[in-house]
Parts: sequence; structure tokens; C-alpha cells
Amino acid sequence: MARLFIALELTEEQKREVGALQEKLQTYMEGVRWVKPQGLHLTLKFLGETDEARLDHIKQAMDESAASIKQFAVVYGQSGVFPSPRKARIIWVGLREGYEAVCDVAAGMEKALARCGFEPEKRKFTPHLTIGRARNPLPENIARLYMDREKSFTTAACVIRGATLFESKLSPQGATYLVRYRSAFHSQ
Repeated sequence: MARLFIALELTEEQKREVGALQEKLQTYMEGVRWVKPQGLHLTLKFLGETDEARLDHIKQAMDESAASIKQFAVVYGQSGVFPSPRKARIIWVGLREGYEAVCDVAAGMEKALARCGFEPEKRKFTPHLTIGRARNPLPENIARLYMDREKSFTTAACVIRGATLFESKLSPQGATYLVRYRSAFHSQ
């Protein structure tokens, strides 16, 4: 069994930019476990504990979905929290550009994987980068301060050339992600 998910990768420049934002946030947010910049990704579909025998079907579904997707640009930016400012436990960065395209990719992957027997997600897809997790809900004034103070945060643009199947290995030091497969979008 492998703990799998499909995601979009960030460029090294984008990881550095988000890392700098995280350092800034550490000056006024306490009790947050920050995602290491090297582990940042935008999850399209979490597959969970999956039998290795299903890998070929997953790769096939990814390729089938990717065949109809053209490469597109994304710019990460804006700020938010889940589930709400009053009970904020997840600190995230959204998308300034590429929102519709990312939603289309996620919907296509969802459909292709459903045909392989994966349970469709019931919650509405909200494209975001989780950058930190609070052990306890943040005070509402801190969550609102983040959302207001960092609303202009923006990364450099990058072209999304495909989706990546990752395996997540959990340890006391945090999660590490291994690339299991990459599915390319077309350039024209």
C-alpha cells in the first residue's frame, strides 16, 4: 500500500517566494507547523492508501485526462485560512492566475479516476497551497491580520506542464514526497 496524491508542482523560485512569506508569518503566528518549501504542492486529488496493483490504472487515468489539457500559466497569491477566520487551522495561499485552468484539470482527473473506481470528492475543489497547520485554532484577529496584511502576496508566474503522482511517506520529521509518475499536458 502507498499513500498517494496527484498534484501540481511549483518552481524553485515559487518555493523560495512562499518560504519568504512563511518566515514573515512566523513573526506574528505562533503554534503553526509550517510546510517545508520543498514540500509545497497544489493537490488535485488525494487518493489515500492505495494498493500498488492500481498504479497502472492511475497512470492511465492521468494520461487520459492530461491528453485534453493544454499547458497553462499560474501565479500563486492571495491569502486565506480553513475552515474560517474564527476557527483557522490551515493557512493557505491561493491563485491569482490559472484558477479556472486548475479547476478544469482537477475536474478532469476526478472523472478519469472515478472510472477507475476511486471515490469522487464530495467537497467543492478549492485550489490552494497549504503553507501551515495550526495545532490549535488561531486567534481570529491573527487569522484576519494574515488575510488582510498578505492579500497582495504574489509569486512569479510559471507554466504548468503536467500533473504529478506523489507518494507521501510520513515520519516524525514530517512528510516526504516521492514522485511516482508524471503526466504531461500538451503544448499546443
